[in-house]
Amino acid sequence: MNKAARHTVLALGAAILAACGKPQPGAGQPLAYAPADTPYAWANLEPQPQSMIDWSQRQLHALMPLVIDMYDDLLKQQKALGARETKILSAVLDELRGRDTLDKLRELGFKPDARVAIYGVGLIPVLRLELGDAAAFRAMIARVEGKVGEKIPTGKTGEQEYWQFGDKDVRVAVAVQGSHLVATLWPADANDTVKQLLLGITRPGKNLLDAGTLQAIAKKYNYSPYGEGYLDFAALVQRLSTTPTDADLEIAKALKLPDGIAKDSPVCIEEAKAIAQKFPRIVAGAESYAPPQLRVAMQFETEPALAQALMAALAPAPGTGAAAEGLFDISLATPLLKLKEFWLKQADAVAAKPFACPEFADLNETFARSKEKVGVTIPPPFSDLTGLRVTLDKLEPRNDSKVPDVAARLLIGTNNPLAAVGMAQMAVPQLKDLTITIDGKPVALPASLLPASAQLPPMWLAMTDKAIALAAGQGSEATLGAYFAAPPSTTPVFLRLHFTGALYGLLGKYADLMQAAMPAEQKARFAKQTELFSLYEKMIRAGEFTFEANPNGIGLRETVDLGE
Repeated sequence: MNKAARHTVLALGAAILAACGKPQPGAGQPLAYAPADTPYAWANLEPQPQSMIDWSQRQLHALMPLVIDMYDDLLKQQKALGARETKILSAVLDELRGRDTLDKLRELGFKPDARVAIYGVGLIPVLRLELGDAAAFRAMIARVEGKVGEKIPTGKTGEQEYWQFGDKDVRVAVAVQGSHLVATLWPADANDTVKQLLLGITRPGKNLLDAGTLQAIAKKYNYSPYGEGYLDFAALVQRLSTTPTDADLEIAKALKLPDGIAKDSPVCIEEAKAIAQKFPRIVAGAESYAPPQLRVAMQFETEPALAQALMAALAPAPGTGAAAEGLFDISLATPLLKLKEFWLKQADAVAAKPFACPEFADLNETFARSKEKVGVTIPPPFSDLTGLRVTLDKLEPRNDSKVPDVAARLLIGTNNPLAAVGMAQMAVPQLKDLTITIDGKPVALPASLLPASAQLPPMWLAMTDKAIALAAGQGSEATLGAYFAAPPSTTPVFLRLHFTGALYGLLGKYADLMQAAMPAEQKARFAKQTELFSLYEKMIRAGEFTFEANPNGIGLRETVDLGE
């Protein structure tokens, strides 16, 4: 097993063990330990709401036994971990086994309404979270050590003790500090100054909580206080291009980072800063975090001019202005000519002012090659495309056939539907006698289109002046009128992917069919996966992902409608 994988396994095991404790008076919020100038962070400003805790409690009762059994099976089958790591993870599973309620997990010190923060001290990541009961945590550590048959290695800086994992180069450190769990890493030869900075014993002069950075992000993007974060590319470049001082200097020395970057490569630094200003930051947050719906958003921020250019190039996808339908529904905008124009402008800008930094020479070549490929003429019908939409309404396995009972719809947005259909009729002889107009009325496709052995359902084709639609499945032709009428969104939502919880049930049915052909020793394990699909079907009513061009750049939103 390689060192990185071993360290990861041990760190995860320690984090699971340490997710516990009870707040002590005067303990600060985890975010108060994050430096105000950290280039990245994620935290919940407030504990998760009680309604979300209650929903999680119900799911935990059903999921925990199944998940523990599945991980136990995986642990027994794996051969990548060493004996020590396997013993540690097996002991952790033993501690979790049977604890299928939050009250039982509290016995291990788990705190369901904990505040959590992930941030950087310099560039080194730190995880800090509120604990529930330190005594329960230490008792669990002792039980794990007893089952493993050895003590977990420890270290000490000042008066602070910590558990450590690693080798001669890097150490992962996990500590209980007051009412907090802290996990980080440092070079094996790090001094006490560095260790105390990373563990938060030495507090930052200005902290992220007081700076209000996450609060400002939440306000700007209408996020709830239950989780927000950012990755600041501009701050990262600034930090890497500036001679480190104070705490950063100590950490840079420990990591053996060069300290003359700004002096040695001024052209590269300036060009790196210019790139970062075009894509300065990624921000994310929970818009809604309580049943019956979770809604999480992410924003890839760009400079204003680039955001406007993206909005002009990326049109809304078909049907995104109406509710999604079926088991699975995906819509994609395909304004190929506009996208071609957008990309050629970017390539021309690089050609007019190539990067002078040797490290960015590949970018010059990449843009030049892409211009050659993108600059070719896009022929019809592809040049006329505006968007695609595919909806799967039914996909049921049948006992009398290997071909499932299917119902589906396809919509092709195009500025010239007559030409597209005409080209299809020339290419497919079975379609040459098909008579279709742009009135939106479905016309049955000939049964001879494919061999009878394919056992395909009846299919219909319809057309308007802006789109072509295909329906498959008994009675599906009646839905094409509404399918045509579904409007695009008023903003450039260029991609939407929607699914319902019933899709998990469908996966479970097909898993059952696969299980029947499996060897006996695999059936039991696969049965657990089928049971998991069944639980997911109950937990999730629907899920949806959307991508949108907006004045701030590109926005991604995930929405999950929760079950009971």
